[in-house]
Amino acid sequence: MIGWTRSRAPSPPVPSQDVACGSAFTLFPGVRINVGKRGISTSIAVPGASVNVGRQGVRATVGLPGTGLGFSTTVIPFTSSPGAVELAPSALPQNAPASAKIYMPVSGMNEIASASVEVLTSTSLLPLRDMIAQAREQRTQVTADLKEAKDAEAAQQNELHRRRRSLFRWFYKRRIAELEVELPVTQAEVARLIAWEGSTKIDVTFESGDAAQRAYAEMVRLFEALRQSAKKWDVTSHRAANRVAERTTASRVIDRHPVRLEFSATDLIRFPGRAMRFENVNGDDILIYPGVAVIPRVDGAFALIDIRELSISAGNSPFQEEDGVPKDAEVIGHTWAKANKDGSPDRRFKDNHQIPICRYGRLTFQSGSGVTEEYMFSNAAAAEAFAAAVARYQVALAESDGSSEP
Repeated sequence: MIGWTRSRAPSPPVPSQDVACGSAFTLFPGVRINVGKRGISTSIAVPGASVNVGRQGVRATVGLPGTGLGFSTTVIPFTSSPGAVELAPSALPQNAPASAKIYMPVSGMNEIASASVEVLTSTSLLPLRDMIAQAREQRTQVTADLKEAKDAEAAQQNELHRRRRSLFRWFYKRRIAELEVELPVTQAEVARLIAWEGSTKIDVTFESGDAAQRAYAEMVRLFEALRQSAKKWDVTSHRAANRVAERTTASRVIDRHPVRLEFSATDLIRFPGRAMRFENVNGDDILIYPGVAVIPRVDGAFALIDIRELSISAGNSPFQEEDGVPKDAEVIGHTWAKANKDGSPDRRFKDNHQIPICRYGRLTFQSGSGVTEEYMFSNAAAAEAFAAAVARYQVALAESDGSSEP
């Protein structure tokens, strides 16, 4: 194999882009994600009880404060089916872009894409995913109720101010008295809803051993080096090259799109650090947190994946580069735009020219639940180093004593 070449299909066009008082809401607690030898478990602390989510199910421990009495029981055993979370329309994120990116697969190519996010979540993280979805839905309702309450407060204040200053305020005496009673009630509802806004996000604390924390810090450092690659592409589809008909020495034809890597976050969880985000042209971006990968979809659905269930492997990609050699790429040879089977130039083509062959780095993301993604980087060494750091981190997690699984 001499290398790969790029699909020349044209890119598709990109389209342009009364107060509800007394509502009852749920207080969402902080969550500790414990990553240890036996896998991920999630601990949820509430007054007088704790809930631990692990591979065997949801175990509740309930105690009577001050008595020392308590009991523990598995209340929700897991099944083999991962299930799916269905969000109400009101639960969809409000910061979705006006026009989402549109990807059209190239005809005749095999698309490289993950399964739907509904089926990607790790079994041990299903309860946490559903809790986050519930928190998001409640936040949407709280925001709507708060706007309604503030509008009512402003209307009542304006009316009361207007009635009090009127020359005919004596005729409005009864209405003024009503407003003086109603306004404090509305203001109390506004204050209550403002307080609830801070309780509709889940604070997540990731816990693991010291070795795992150091390995994660190294992974973050090497991600920064990876994102500094001069060129970064999402490989969205591929096919085997017809070397005779296409007069090429390449064995594989790919369709690739420039992407960004960045440190980012999602509104799904509140975490003091930032995630490593891999942009995904023909699917949903991948965000890597300590121990967990988050794949959010623009319509509000999302997946949570145990990082040890996500295989991130590196490889070399000899590539026939016709769009200009990136400054940090290594040129390992040359070929011809139209080549014979033995690599010599095909003299039948006028203006046949040489093409540099670059050594690029390749990262593939795969999981048993259906993650399938491929990226290409002009800095091959950076891709290899990042994949090795991920592997070291996964080993450190497996050896960690941070798990408190039931």
